[in-house]
Amino acid sequence: MFVLVQHVISEPAAFWNAADPSALSPDVQLLHTFPTPDGTRAACIWEAQSIERLRAILEPLVGRYSSNEYLAVENREGFARPSRVPKVATSSGASRR
Repeated sequence: MFVLVQHVISEPAAFWNAADPSALSPDVQLLHTFPTPDGTRAACIWEAQSIERLRAILEPLVGRYSSNEYLAVENREGFARPSRVPKVATSSGASRR
């Protein structure tokens, strides 16, 4: 499953020095990291068997330096429509600008 973790970081230097993906368990994989320039916020995309497993690995490493929100997300090709939102044609089709 893909997991988006949104970090609000209180101690950027400590967080980014503790966030070493090479030291993580092989059953989780960091796919993308999107930090703000000042390092106080980040959104990271992970692949893991569950949110609970990822949380158990990340919180001991960075939990004291950030508040972290974990969300299950979908992505197949770089742009993904939510699978539970129906695709409905609009009356004006693609002509809206």
